[in-house]
Amino acid sequence: MNIGIFLQDLKSGGAEKIMVEYANYLARHTTDNVFLILVRRVGPYQALIDKNVKVIYLDKSKTLYSGFSLARQLILNDIDYLYTTLVNINVLSLIVGKITGTKIIIREANTINEQKRKEKRFFIKIANSLSRYLYNWCYKCIAISKSVKLDLVKHTNCDETKVHVIYNPIIIKDILNSEYKLDSTSFHIGFVSRLTYQKNIKTICNIVEVYLKKKRNITFHFFGEGDTSDLEKLIEKYDAKSKIVLHGFVLSYYSYIKYMNLFIHIPFWEGLGNSVLEVYNSGIPMILSDINSGFSELILKDSNNVHYVDPIDTTSIIKIIESYLDNQIYISKDRKPLKITRDEIYTLYRSLAI
Repeated sequence: MNIGIFLQDLKSGGAEKIMVEYANYLARHTTDNVFLILVRRVGPYQALIDKNVKVIYLDKSKTLYSGFSLARQLILNDIDYLYTTLVNINVLSLIVGKITGTKIIIREANTINEQKRKEKRFFIKIANSLSRYLYNWCYKCIAISKSVKLDLVKHTNCDETKVHVIYNPIIIKDILNSEYKLDSTSFHIGFVSRLTYQKNIKTICNIVEVYLKKKRNITFHFFGEGDTSDLEKLIEKYDAKSKIVLHGFVLSYYSYIKYMNLFIHIPFWEGLGNSVLEVYNSGIPMILSDINSGFSELILKDSNNVHYVDPIDTTSIIKIIESYLDNQIYISKDRKPLKITRDEIYTLYRSLAI
């Protein structure tokens, strides 16, 4: 069988990592011919692609411009099923698939309604609007959490029988490639995500500034790409280069984060939040958004040293930080690790292509 996977690029997002791993799984464990179709040839995950995956670059500046090229590749390579993820890619693929007759299996990683209300990017807002009318064109749909499925059924025309809840796998092995020692005299707080509006970067910057003003001995670590301008302003204003560490994209971030004193993830909306699940298994204290998300379905509110908060309630967040500041790392040995394996999840992905 000829199976395609269509992505915009291979930048450092969770969706991209999951789909590259799926392509690799197919190449290593099935007899399928696997085609990874990319709008642009950019991103660190290119280094992870298995040699048996055929990579096709459309070389377009925007996803919007890649429709004709995508259709041509689907026809030339006789693609039976095309897996896609992220709303703009999903919408374009559904339109192209309608023309070529290719079965499209979409993967939705966000709550459409929340994204539409709060998303700032114009074309993503348009894609969200179109999803309400086009999502039922899919052959099958992967929702990465129960909350995503509920949102899809309520806010798009996608038939509920097409939607399958499949959580992301927790893959620690590939992000545990080195050991990193932190300064033991400082309190370390970690953030792992793209630096975007969705991830609530403004509130995070406000919290960081509170502690810079107090001159507390805290080091804030940011793992992920995105808009660093607000953080860079704080670094310049308070001469805080040693207190705000912008690691950028680090595949082995888990080697750093597992030694930290606290992890914070307070987005406005989230489909799953894979880094949250990975960090949860390390046992370190966590402050998480009290929102409908995959991580809130899997991590109970009464879990040891896990604190759910309103994502804009800086007072409560600071109060929790203060409760840990004068103590050593609170590793919780009583947490039952989440076990969602790569083979288990990708077997479910593949079972949809029948």
